[in-house]
Amino acid sequence: MTPEQKEEILHLITAHERTLAICRACAQTTRDLAWEIKRGAIPDADALRQTIDESERVLEDLGQVEIAIAEMKAALW
Repeated sequence: MTPEQKEEILHLITAHERTLAICRACAQTTRDLAWEIKRGAIPDADALRQTIDESERVLEDLGQVEIAIAEMKAALW
């Protein structure tokens, strides 16, 4: 395996690690909000704004991972 191939594989693994971290953060946020609502509490506007901002960042990160995966798939053919 060439150094370039190793680098590309490491890049893929890192992208997958980031994707898993993003998914975990989304699941934890969803769970935390659901528990708060179940308790009858309403999250304050600042907490919701932070959640929205973080969600936007996560969606942007996921979009970049999707693009990288599509480019790698295209390179194989």
